[in-house]
Amino acid sequence: MKILVATVGGSEEPVIAAARKLGLDKAILITGKQASEVFDEPVKNDVNPIAVSESIKKKLKNLGVKVEILAVNPFDFEECCIKTIETIEKEVSNEVNVIVSGGTKIQALAASYAAFICGCRMYYVQEAKNGSELVEIPLTFAEVDELSKSRKQALKVLVDGDDASKIAEKLKISKKTASQYLKELREYGLVEAINGKVKRYRLTFVGKICKARWG
Repeated sequence: MKILVATVGGSEEPVIAAARKLGLDKAILITGKQASEVFDEPVKNDVNPIAVSESIKKKLKNLGVKVEILAVNPFDFEECCIKTIETIEKEVSNEVNVIVSGGTKIQALAASYAAFICGCRMYYVQEAKNGSELVEIPLTFAEVDELSKSRKQALKVLVDGDDASKIAEKLKISKKTASQYLKELREYGLVEAINGKVKRYRLTFVGKICKARWG
């Protein structure tokens, strides 16, 4: 069973976009309580995340998705983190994906930390010109750190749009060897091919992180 755990604030879009991209059987919405419930004084332009979650629930239920709403204090890191961990652990036998694009910064940070602790796949929703894009946030780099120095060097010199010939020229190696390096980097999810007559490459988000880490 595919489970979506998502933080919710004032917008439905991150959850709906993630549901479309991932597909799911069940959604658990970690929803911030209304600010007026948390603070003693009145809050201007007070959004009601519970109402937003109820709207999401209605839409997802029409698609056959089971939905649960868990209300949290969106300004309490400890509460948000612990409740998210407890939620994930209850679904340990299923595939759990965590979306951290909704709610307060504290909600998103707490959910990110919970996903890291529990070893879940974690995503954020990036707004783009052609709609929303779902981007996975890598949790570990142990596997890619074991790549050889030559493969890392190929990644470090790659500029978006380079092909095997360009990499070969930069590294002073054969085109065949450069093609093999790019193939391996693609298998590790560090680069992706750009559509076109000539196979060109660009760095993925993980690839950009590794390039920054490897200097």
